[in-house]
Amino acid sequence: MKKMWIMGLVVFAMVLTACQGSTESKTLIVKDAWARSALQGNTSAIYFLIDNSSEVDDTLLSASTDVAMMTELHMSSMDANGIMKMSPQENVPVPAKSSVEFKQGGLHVMLMGLMKDLKPGDIIKLTLNFENAGKISLEVPVKEP
Repeated sequence: MKKMWIMGLVVFAMVLTACQGSTESKTLIVKDAWARSALQGNTSAIYFLIDNSSEVDDTLLSASTDVAMMTELHMSSMDANGIMKMSPQENVPVPAKSSVEFKQGGLHVMLMGLMKDLKPGDIIKLTLNFENAGKISLEVPVKEP
C-alpha cells in the first residue's frame, strides 16, 4: 500500500512538472568566431556574430583572453578624410530579437600585446561578459584574413 502511494506521488509530481511552462529563458548565441593570425608582441582581432533571440536587451560589457596583455572592445570607422580609425567601446548593446556582428572594418575584440604567436589552426579561449547572460566562453580558431 505504501509503495502504491509513493508511486502515485511520483507520477503526480511528473505530471505537474510536464504541465509547467519552461523557466528557461532563451540566451545569447555567439557563433562563427575567428581570430586573425599575428606574431607575438603585435595586435590581433577576434570577430563573431552575437544572436539575441530573447525578448530581453543585453549588453556586452567586456572580453578577456589569456593570449594578450590587453583585450578591448573596439569599433573601426572611416573619418571624413577617408582614414580608418579605431575607438575603444565601453560596451556594446545587443538588442532583443536582433544580431550584432563583429567584423573586419567594424566592431571587433582587439588583442594587444600578444604573448605568443597566433598561427592558423591554433585555438584560443575567449570569455565574453554580458550584463544579463553572464559569461560565455568560446574556443576561437585562428585563421588568415
